[in-house]
Amino acid sequence: MANPKRTRVEAEALMVEWIPFAEGKYRVERAVLLARDDQAVELEEAVIEIVEDPSRGRRLRGRGRVANALMVDLLDEGHELDLLLDLGGEFKYRLRSPGIQGGKVFTPGVKSFIQFVPQSPWEQVPEADFNSLLSRVRILGGQGG
Repeated sequence: MANPKRTRVEAEALMVEWIPFAEGKYRVERAVLLARDDQAVELEEAVIEIVEDPSRGRRLRGRGRVANALMVDLLDEGHELDLLLDLGGEFKYRLRSPGIQGGKVFTPGVKSFIQFVPQSPWEQVPEADFNSLLSRVRILGGQGG
């Protein structure tokens, strides 16, 4: 059986090498939380932040605003969620099962910020594949693709 602590340390070591951006904040053009059944919720005002940690190297974290009720609908199905990030141009990524933290306000119509952190390195997705994936998505509370 694998040692979970060692696996986590190995994953963190890998993550230091996959972030191609310098320290700073970057606006995300489009961010979509995607369930395995192609249902999704869009994040508004999404930003990623790259920080240099002296002991652990380059780290990524991000945030975005989401309609709480739609997020609850997506999570009620017990879905594992991926996060699609379009940073513009060829910079399109998929974060598989990121850690997500948010508040617990479920009043209809309320939006709040969630925070996300990768649990494994993101995968760069070619633009044509990214657009094809988004064309199959059913955005809850909005339009698909």
